[in-house]
Amino acid sequence: MINFRPFRAVRPAKQKATTVTSRNIDYYNEEEMEKELATNDESFLQVLEPNIRHSEESPDNRFKKVRNNFERFLAEEILMRDNKSYYIYEQQDAQGNIVPGILGTVSTDDFNKGLIKKHENTLEEREKRFAEFLKVTHFQSDPVMLTFPENQNIELIMSMTTRNTPTLEFKGNDNKIHRLWQVKDRLVMKQLKTAIEKLPALYIADGHHRMGSSSLYTSAMRKEEPDFFGGEAFNYAMAILIPGNHLNIYDYNRMVTDLNGMTTEDFLAAVDKVFTIVEKGENPYFPSHKHHISMYLDGKFYGLYVNQNLRGIPKGYGELDTWLWEEHILKPLLGVKNIRVDARVAFQKGTGDLRGIMDMKEKVDSGKFKVAFGFYPIAISDLILIADEGLTMPPKSTYIEPKFLSALTILDLMD
Repeated sequence: MINFRPFRAVRPAKQKATTVTSRNIDYYNEEEMEKELATNDESFLQVLEPNIRHSEESPDNRFKKVRNNFERFLAEEILMRDNKSYYIYEQQDAQGNIVPGILGTVSTDDFNKGLIKKHENTLEEREKRFAEFLKVTHFQSDPVMLTFPENQNIELIMSMTTRNTPTLEFKGNDNKIHRLWQVKDRLVMKQLKTAIEKLPALYIADGHHRMGSSSLYTSAMRKEEPDFFGGEAFNYAMAILIPGNHLNIYDYNRMVTDLNGMTTEDFLAAVDKVFTIVEKGENPYFPSHKHHISMYLDGKFYGLYVNQNLRGIPKGYGELDTWLWEEHILKPLLGVKNIRVDARVAFQKGTGDLRGIMDMKEKVDSGKFKVAFGFYPIAISDLILIADEGLTMPPKSTYIEPKFLSALTILDLMD
């Protein structure tokens, strides 16, 4: 059974939510980062600053300063600590679209036992780096994003809570509205816990490295405290659970620098043996369905349609157009055996519409790439199927939203 616990979140004081919360550091360029550090003394980036600027100090010393900064924000009441609670969260974009979620903590043991399932591989070195950060700072400021199939009972509990006035409501520096409800009523907490723990599994939508790092951190802390009883904070990771019907999954596309020595005519003839090709000419084409792929080559768009005899074979992978494209075009025709390391291939985040296709067209027309391929976004049902089968997707098969602000809630692992 899944273990889903409330926690004593550290979060911004109500009047400081806008200034404290920040985008994840991976989403800042250097100029934006420096501007935020120079102009906002209450930004959570100030807590992380010793590790952002990469001084000559050892990582251990930098991480200790990060923990000291965290303690200072608490002492100065920039951050505050709640009683043990769950949280209901909403993120609203400029078009009024709302994504809801539930914040709590999940057991790293459940991850290790396969109750929290993954769909992609991680980089061991990256996991180790963040685990070292956790072992000194002892806090998590970004949740792992988990998902589950549509569940009316859970959504009903969420909707009952969101009728009340939010604990926090503010516009973040990502130009989205963020709302947070603290769930501290014991009956509602019990209902929420029971409903989630009845789920057969949870699925990692985003944050595979954070989940893996949390598991490494748990193992390290258990060695330091061999008499652990299982309820300590270090046995858990902060997570936000998003119902699968509310996730936004976008395409992740590919561009290749050359045709592996083939002429355009030879390449098209080779592709036509495995996929059905329909020339679209100069009319930009975004795939309209699963098993439809867009291709742009020599100033023309093409629709590539996966033939019926290839669909669904093998189970799991045969549902993924990125995998079918790799196995039938990228590897045998373009000679790319390992997409993770071959510099001839570049990845492009999609937009779910023609904008992403046109971005790739511009790069191909510039001469930087020879050919571009656009994919229809992968369905949540196929993500779950891959995880249930114990498989992993090709790298960068999905781009999932929402993205969350750092320090909206923080799990203090020393609490």
